[in-house]
Amino acid sequence: MSSVRSLKIAFRKEMRHLLSEISQEVIERESKIVTEKLFNTPEYINGQNISIYVSMLKGEIQTKSIIQDIFTKDKLCYVPRWNGDIMDMVRLYSYEEFLSLPLNRWSIPEPKHDEEKEIATQLDLIIMPGLAFDLFGNRLGHGKGYYDRYLSKFKNNSVKPPKTVALALDAQIIKDKIIPTTDFDQKPDLIVSSGQIIRPIEYEM
Repeated sequence: MSSVRSLKIAFRKEMRHLLSEISQEVIERESKIVTEKLFNTPEYINGQNISIYVSMLKGEIQTKSIIQDIFTKDKLCYVPRWNGDIMDMVRLYSYEEFLSLPLNRWSIPEPKHDEEKEIATQLDLIIMPGLAFDLFGNRLGHGKGYYDRYLSKFKNNSVKPPKTVALALDAQIIKDKIIPTTDFDQKPDLIVSSGQIIRPIEYEM
């Protein structure tokens, strides 16, 4: 376990350096392509209760236009709210509410902790971020384990698990290495980048 942890730390350092050098122009161009690809997936088309990450300004696919589309299509929109080691998915009721979210300590818009909000109990789709992905569908997160913990609770739950789609810049797809993993790490059902779509596990829609 300790060797895997060390490998992940080194991998994250390498990826953060790589992603810091990607221009905003590239991020915006790839975000537009990935967004259109996502809109055409059955996971998104059929999803009604959708959780989506709120993107940072750099180093990942931007999600602002996706959030706007969720409201345009009258789907229900949930975004992450963190409390220690726990992540909940909190419902937003309008695109304007999203635009008014305050920034948290990571400079990511997040619902206020002192406001009572509707927490998701059942989701159709979780659109998730990641630091890196390999061709086998393994995901390297940012190191806090929020999404892995959140998804693991569906394994022994009578509630139908949500579909999971990860969005990635082309630079986040690792073609010549395998990301180190443990049994705790959760694979997304689908990984969408501008250059390719990776579906590590075939399943019925």
